[in-house]
Amino acid sequence: MSNIVLKRRTLFPMAAAFGAATSAGITSARAAGFPSQTINLIIPYGPGGGFDAYGRKFAQLLQTTLPNHVNVVPLNVPGAAGKEAIFQLQQDKPDGYNVSIINVPGILLGKKNGNLQLDKLSWIANLGRDSYGLAVAAKGPIKTVADLQALSAKRALKFSSTGSGSTDFLATKMFAAALGLNVSLVSGYNDSPNSVVAVARGDVDAVVHSLTTLQDMEKSGLAKIIFVFQRKSPIPGIEDATTLGQPDLGNIFQWRPIVGPPGMDPATVDILSKAFVAAAFSPAAKAWAEQIKTTLYPLDSKGTVAMIAAQRALVDNAAAALK
Repeated sequence: MSNIVLKRRTLFPMAAAFGAATSAGITSARAAGFPSQTINLIIPYGPGGGFDAYGRKFAQLLQTTLPNHVNVVPLNVPGAAGKEAIFQLQQDKPDGYNVSIINVPGILLGKKNGNLQLDKLSWIANLGRDSYGLAVAAKGPIKTVADLQALSAKRALKFSSTGSGSTDFLATKMFAAALGLNVSLVSGYNDSPNSVVAVARGDVDAVVHSLTTLQDMEKSGLAKIIFVFQRKSPIPGIEDATTLGQPDLGNIFQWRPIVGPPGMDPATVDILSKAFVAAAFSPAAKAWAEQIKTTLYPLDSKGTVAMIAAQRALVDNAAAALK
């Protein structure tokens, strides 16, 4: 699959509109034949990183679990820390042919979401739940969290971030608040690999991202993980929420839910939900997850809605503490 970032509204045909449904019977009839054409699986970041990996893999897997065989195309739509794709999605026809993976809990942070209407989105399924980590340059002077604290006493620490709609932004803010660190976030990175490379170049002091991404960067010799956002670190010798005496930092996870435009027919949501969950439980998905060290955490539509409610409470509590 090419790594060219495409503008879906200009280079990809939109799913054909069926016309406005005026009764439950009409929409159910449509769902009975769903899908009948290509589905676009939108990735709200550039190529590379965890969301891109999920989008591309599940675009393949979904073609084997849908009730009708159609193509599923992964489509990168980066911008505004993952918000641009969702803003476009909420204007699409609610026919199920444009769906997107979305960054949770990051995109729930704060009230300044512009024209996003997150409560009105159709929540379809959840695919994964990954832990977060904090990394510094592999060959830099910072080796431990204590080194970060000492440097913070002298000047503001620079952390790279993909933006205020990302979970790395939320986790960085919570980490800084918990330890009383003086932190300045440098935003504008379209994907996680670039934000980690910024650490290796010395543009910033540290980065918070999914543990899977950071472990890949550590293997390449670019980064060194010094903290894991878990109650107990899976990496020997690396500090965690318990060793720092900050248990709330162990509640931050990167979720990988799938959403559709507002107003989708529940029957269509159910078809997609079952297909995504079946794909996540497949042997191929499990083998892929083990290979890239991500954690599959399949939830159907109902379970995803409940998860979002819990994450919103976490974000609201964090936002209150960060004021």
